[in-house]
Formats: sequence, structure tokens, C-alpha cells
Amino acid sequence: MDVKTVDFNHYFSNDEVASVLNAWAEEFPQLATVTELGKSHEGRAILLLTLTNRNTGTDEDKPAIWIDANIHAEEVAGTTVALHAAHTLLSGHGSDSRCTRLLDDAAFYIVPRLNPDGAALALADSPQYVRSGTRPYPYAEKLAGLHDEDIDGDGRLLQMRLRDPNGDWKVSSLDNRLMEKRGPDEHEGEFYRLLPEGRLEEFDGLEIKLARPLQGLDFNRNFPFEWQPESTQAGSGPYPVSEKEIRAAVAFISGHNNISVALTYHTQGGIILRPFSTKPDEKMETNDLWVFELMGERGKDITGYPCISVFHDFRYHPKEVTTGAFDDWVYDYLGMFSFTIELWDLPGRAGVKDRDFIEWVRKHPHEDDLKILKWLEENGDGPPLVEWYPFEHPQLGPIEIGGYDRMYTWRNPPRSIMGEEAAFNTAYALTLADMLPRLRLHTLESERLTGEGDYRLRLVVENSGFLPTYTSAQGRTRNAARPVRAELDLPQGVQLVSGKAKTELGHLEGRSNRLAVSTMYAASPTDNRAWREWILRGAPGDIIQVHVLSDRAGTLRETVVLQ
Repeated sequence: MDVKTVDFNHYFSNDEVASVLNAWAEEFPQLATVTELGKSHEGRAILLLTLTNRNTGTDEDKPAIWIDANIHAEEVAGTTVALHAAHTLLSGHGSDSRCTRLLDDAAFYIVPRLNPDGAALALADSPQYVRSGTRPYPYAEKLAGLHDEDIDGDGRLLQMRLRDPNGDWKVSSLDNRLMEKRGPDEHEGEFYRLLPEGRLEEFDGLEIKLARPLQGLDFNRNFPFEWQPESTQAGSGPYPVSEKEIRAAVAFISGHNNISVALTYHTQGGIILRPFSTKPDEKMETNDLWVFELMGERGKDITGYPCISVFHDFRYHPKEVTTGAFDDWVYDYLGMFSFTIELWDLPGRAGVKDRDFIEWVRKHPHEDDLKILKWLEENGDGPPLVEWYPFEHPQLGPIEIGGYDRMYTWRNPPRSIMGEEAAFNTAYALTLADMLPRLRLHTLESERLTGEGDYRLRLVVENSGFLPTYTSAQGRTRNAARPVRAELDLPQGVQLVSGKAKTELGHLEGRSNRLAVSTMYAASPTDNRAWREWILRGAPGDIIQVHVLSDRAGTLRETVVLQ
């Protein structure tokens, strides 16, 4: 498969993901490697694409960024974005200066589909939508109540409406295909109950209640950060990192300390979410908050998505928080700057701007619903809304089925604009990768001294990246990354007269500790630089190996010849 032929106005099956990744690894053997991160609950391979130019060093010797997607089953747009980012880098290496620089100097760990089991259900001809994985949880059997199901077998999961004088919905006054909320003091007219399309377990012929899903796991509540049991946090799993998919991701990231930035792609909302989920900004390291804000502002410039705090601006209930999230874990435990990117803002595309993303779901003018329908009719892949049609439900009797086919309207972009959504999100991912810390050699030289066979060896290194070699203040607090070290490898016959063969240089700042934009009090000290000197006793022509190591900013392997 030629890298140039991949269509990103497309949603990829598991087989297609594997085919694309393996084709890239074959086409670009020096840039791309495909390995298995782990296995899913059902035994599917979770594929990891590692991108870097191996001619300039291994991935573990370079600063890195992590990208994952599709942790939630329906959120398949993230897979397309992750693949688009990889495609951009591979196709641009050697011709585009940014792509060339990034693959030469950095590494990308990309997991386009962290949850292949859930995605397989969502993408099936007769789809089934689960939150995350397919393992029954917390119970092995279906509980009493209504469970989602394609009850009429037409390959769509829609809604059911039932006439009921106590219903809380009515036919829209703006467009009879839409439903409108009944007024609190409204008594005259025909009213309906709205329910997900499905079948009832243990139905007594009277009580309709929504059942807890059989597959009730939420993988993004299973990470170690402030994990809470099921009684407090629904979907969290029986214990932290209990799920195979999450355990595979946690093991890899924890074992690759060269990662400084992590992105996870979700849908929907058109928002860049940042930590914390459980506490206010006042509890975050102040300089880290400023860096998060700067990174978020760059994101808004590029994607149009605002960057917001989960705790302050994205809580499902104002008195509740969510625990066990990925972005909180990698930031709090490992000091990595992390973002959850909620792709695709349908209301925003339709002209509904400047809204509270959670509050809008609870309360908005009905005119917004008509705007969204009209926009989808003009820009979507086909009729976005199924007009209500009668159906004889095996348990409820005469009902109607219709409403939005949500998968490629609300949850993910219409296919015709998926590539556009992917392109500007790729641009942001590459921008963040350009902020990684990077070790650079400033000076490495030897000078012959007047003594018999004595040489002075001088090393100066610097961090040319925006982030420091400890990534974040939280990273420094957690001792998540070792300070920069220098090591000499001396050939036989060369003696070390002064200095140590292994010495610590300390951490090197980047530019993230100097964010003020006023020149009035500007000061730019060389706190991104460190140096060491050694006195060696050797002979002309002796070759000294010098290694400079940083967990987060990469490794330099240099040589100097005594003259």
C-alpha cells in the first residue's frame, strides 16, 4: 500500500489498521516499526507504531511523544487522526523540514486503536455500542431493564418513541422530524417518551427502566490516578489497571521514560482537556499550569478547540468528579504534559458557539437543534435523521423508531469531512512534538597541555528544546526523570587524571521557565547549558567515547581524538 493512497475520509476496521501499519513498516523500514503493545480481552492484537529515523539513533535514545486513540468503543475518529499523524510524518520525511526534523530528532509512539474489541462492535454491519471493552462487568448477566439493541434488524441503533400523556417530549414546532422538550407547565397536546432502541430484560409489562449495560467498563476510569471502586466511580473496574488494554499501555509508558508529552484522542466536543479532573488549578504546580495554558492556546490557534480544565469546565455534574483518567495519571505520576482531545464539535460546526460544553446538553434553545439538522443536511454524508416509522415492539407493542443515526453525525464526523478534522489535529500533535526537550552538543574539544601526555577534555551540552530535561515541575517533584549525566569510555592506556568517568550534570532548563512576553524585565540566562572538564593522560590518536544521557531529552554519543 503506497503511503500516498490512504484515504482519511474513512473509518478503519481493525484489519485495515493492521494492513496500513504493516504496509508503512515495509515501505519505510528505517522510519517505522510495528510491534504488539499487548492483547485485548478477546485476544486481538493492540498494535504500536514506533516512528523515528533509526539512522540517527534508536527511539529510546530520543525524546518522545505518545499518541493513542479509540479507548472508547464508538470514538473511531481518533484512529483516523492517529493514522493521519503517522502518514504526515512518513510522507514528509526528507521533503518537509518539520517532519524530517521530528523523525530525525524524536520518536513517536502511536497506538491508533487501544480498544480493538469495542471498535469491532461499533464498526460492525449490525453495530453494538459499548462504552469501552466487551468484558461483562460488573455482572456476568444482563440486569433487569432496557438494553440497547437493533430491535428491527436494520443495521442501525436509533431511538424509540412511545405515545404517553406523561411523556416529557413532543413533536418539534420547528420541524416535525425533530423532538422538542415539553414545557414544565404544558398540558395540551400529544406527548411521548423517548428511549434508546432496544429490548427489555425481565419486563413486567409496566415498568420501563434503563438497565446498567452488560459491558459496563470505562477504560478511562481504570488508570491508577485516584482510582475509586465501582461504588464511587462507575466503570472503574475491580482494581486499578485491571483491564488488559490499560495494563499494556501503563506498562509501556512506565517503561519508556523518554516520553514527555502524551495525547489521547476521544470524541466528541471539539475541546482540548487538560488535568486535573479531581482538583482545581490552585492545586497544580503553578509553572506547569502556565505551560499547560500556553500549549492549550497553541492548540486553539491551530484546531479552533478551546483548552479547558476538566475540573473547572468539564464535569458531568457540578458536585462530582471523575477518577482514574489517563491524562491525570501520566501528568501526576510521571510528570508528562498530557491532553485528552475531544474531536469533532457538531454544534460548533452548525454555528452554536461560545457554549458550556456540559451545560449545553442540559439546557439550550430548541433553535440550536434545527441549526444542527440543517447543517448535517447540507454537509453530511446522507440523510442524518431517520424519520419516525411504526414498529411492533415484541414487548412494548406499537411504537415508532427514528431519530439520529448518531455514529457518523454526533459521535464522529461525517466521512466526507473526517480527513479535514484529522489534518488540523495532526498539525497540533506535531506542534507539541516540537516542544520536546532535546540534548545538543555545544562543544567537545581536547587541548594538549604542557605536561607529558596530558590533555584537557572540555564538554559543553545544552537543551535546545522548549521543555526542560525534567519535563515539568510535577516531574521534578516525582523524580520522574534522572538528571543529565556524562560518561567517558576510555581506551586502554588512557588514564583519568582529574574528574570522574561518570558525572552528573544536573537538569537543564528549556524555555518553559521564561514565559513572560514583556521585554521590560527580560532575562535569558544560560540555564539550559552545562559543562565539565577532565584531565586525561594519553597519546595522540587515542579516541575517547563521550556519552551524555538524559531520560527525557535523548542521548548523545560522541567521540573526540586526542591530537
